[in-house]
Amino acid sequence: MLILIGFLLSIPVSILTYWGIGLFNQSPWYLFLLIAFVITYFVIYLNIYWFIVLMCILPYKKIDFPGKVNKVNLLWVRLTASFCLTLRMIFIRKKGFKNMPKEASFIIFNHISDYDPWVLYKIMRGRYSFVGKYALRKIPMVRCMASSIGTLYVDDHNPELNRKMVDNAVTYITEKDTSVALAPEGTRNTTGKIMPFKHGGFNIATRSKCPIVLIGFKDMDKTVRKSSLKPVRIHVELFDIIRPEEYEGMTAGEVAVMCEERYKKYLGE
Repeated sequence: MLILIGFLLSIPVSILTYWGIGLFNQSPWYLFLLIAFVITYFVIYLNIYWFIVLMCILPYKKIDFPGKVNKVNLLWVRLTASFCLTLRMIFIRKKGFKNMPKEASFIIFNHISDYDPWVLYKIMRGRYSFVGKYALRKIPMVRCMASSIGTLYVDDHNPELNRKMVDNAVTYITEKDTSVALAPEGTRNTTGKIMPFKHGGFNIATRSKCPIVLIGFKDMDKTVRKSSLKPVRIHVELFDIIRPEEYEGMTAGEVAVMCEERYKKYLGE
């Protein structure tokens, strides 16, 4: 009976949690929502949830390049992202994502906070993969989950791994109908100004001849401040798309500079 009640209660709570309703404006039923949230997610829902997730991701613990993004596991990660963002009280205002190309694309974004990928996991649809630092593989649970959704890895001290990443990313885009997302600054940047883009990742675009999607984060710096436990509204915008014909014949370095200039213009630098 308790499991049945918890399951029935988890349905509206899951919907409200996914959309981030109730926590930001602290409406009258805020306390009830919070109690229901704790009971269903921490006592019942999460136990079942993580059991299913483990069954999905454990087979990937030794796989560097699955070759295909598992959309079931991607859904679990999307739900986890919604859960974490709601707990942290980060609420998203998105713009321009209806213009996302239907074909596989090379997606770039300015990297400010650890929450950036979580935000993109929540709001993006379709089949996609991220490029992350190889250090992520040193965390056992993260390694399994990252591999289960086809994450590609880079390392500043391993050129061979980086070349392999580009090869795999091109395979994703040209053969697997899977977009690839990358932060071209190479690390988190809380200065408020765009750092120089690293050129290597743009070989993915020049070799794939695919659209380059530019996504901009604003107000994400609020999530990394000392007072970051307060509710935060952030803005995420798909503000530009560069079609293959716009960078035809250009080198990866030239494409990187072009994208960097468009980000500076978008952010008003």
